[in-house]
Amino acid sequence: MEEFYSLLRKYNKTHVNIKFPDWTNIYLDSSPPIYWTVLSKLLKEFSKDSSIFEIGVGAGDILTLIRSIGFTDVKGIECDKQLADFANKKIDYFFQTKQTVINDNYPIYIIKPNILIQVNCVYFDDICNKQEYLELLKTYYQNANPDVYFLEVVDSSFTKVSEIYPEFVRLSENDIKKTFKNKNIVSYYTYQYPQNTSSKRLYVIS
Repeated sequence: MEEFYSLLRKYNKTHVNIKFPDWTNIYLDSSPPIYWTVLSKLLKEFSKDSSIFEIGVGAGDILTLIRSIGFTDVKGIECDKQLADFANKKIDYFFQTKQTVINDNYPIYIIKPNILIQVNCVYFDDICNKQEYLELLKTYYQNANPDVYFLEVVDSSFTKVSEIYPEFVRLSENDIKKTFKNKNIVSYYTYQYPQNTSSKRLYVIS
C-alpha cells in the first residue's frame, strides 16, 4: 500500500489543478488521511468481489486506493464535472478502466452495491436543520440499499464555531441510531479536535 500511495501522490503532484478546491490537496501529503487508514482496515474484512459505490468521489483518490487493494467492481458519483473528469482520468491511468465516475447529483438510480461509501464529504445544499440533514442521509442509504454503508460525519463533540460545518451537520451516535433504526451500527473516530481541525466519526451501518 505504501508503494502505491507513493505513486498516487506523485501523480497528484504532477497533475495539480489550481482551480480545484484546497481539500483535494490532502492526497499530496506524505501519508494518507486518517479516514482512509480506518476505511482500508475495515474493507479488508470484505470479499474483493464486493461491489462498491462512492458518493462524492472528488478527485478520485479513494476509489483509486480501493482499486489498488484488489476491489474491481468500483463505481462512484461526483457532481463537479471537472473533478469527475479528473477522477476518471486518474483511475484510467492506473487501472485502464474508463468511466468509473458518473458526473451527476446523487441520488440517482444505481444497481444495488454491496458497499456504499461516503467519506470526507458533507453535502447540505438547501438543508437548514438537523432533521432534514438526517433525512437526506437516510435517502442516500435507501436509494442504494447497500449491504453496508460506510458513512463519515462531523461528530457532535466538535463544538467550535465553523462556517464549513454548521451545527446541524454535527451528529451524535444517537442521531445515527434513530435515523437508521434496527440496523447494526458501529463507529470509529477518524479525526479529533483539537489535534485535527474538526472531529469526525466513521459509521458502519449494516
